[in-house]
Amino acid sequence: MRRFTVIGLLALTTLATGCAFLRTCWARMAPAIASTGGRDLHIRLPDSGKTHLQNDKRWAADQLGSSTGTLGSHGCLVSSVAMACTDLGVELTPKELNERLKKADGFLPQGWVVWNAIPKVTESRLTADFHPASSHKVMDKALEQGSYPVVKYFLLGGVQHWCVIVGKEGQEYLARDPLRDDKEPVTLSNLTAKIYAVRVIRKAE
Repeated sequence: MRRFTVIGLLALTTLATGCAFLRTCWARMAPAIASTGGRDLHIRLPDSGKTHLQNDKRWAADQLGSSTGTLGSHGCLVSSVAMACTDLGVELTPKELNERLKKADGFLPQGWVVWNAIPKVTESRLTADFHPASSHKVMDKALEQGSYPVVKYFLLGGVQHWCVIVGKEGQEYLARDPLRDDKEPVTLSNLTAKIYAVRVIRKAE
């Protein structure tokens, strides 16, 4: 009996690993754009001057939504959105945003953010635009309007990661990355060569 239990656990582990691998491969097959490009712009949006690190000890151990992950392990998106909200005048830490999203049913079971919950957790002051395809045009327009693009790329090893864009110099986008404690924004091209998704956090009209 014990033998079959062990075999069953091994099979489930293999299946889960395979599903995660396939999901990552599928995500990486999505159309991507270069991390530099678009129009030559010289924009620096209001920036709090600090990065909300996802592994900050004040919230790193907090459960991400109802998922099995934590802000420290999988909270890059929540941390990036919290920075965008703060820069747009709704001051939120990753901890506070996580708690508000939980109460507003703002997470899918995997810990993914439900974008139409952003107005609910910001007193209808902010909203989020979902763009099905990555585009320099979308990012440039957002920056010109004082909005904050949040972009997805992949870390070494195929782990999905998000950061927030706070400006642009020429064709170089400037980013704050929740895994890096930089005093100043870094160029996006220093973090990744490709972008796989773009969302925009902006003031509600």
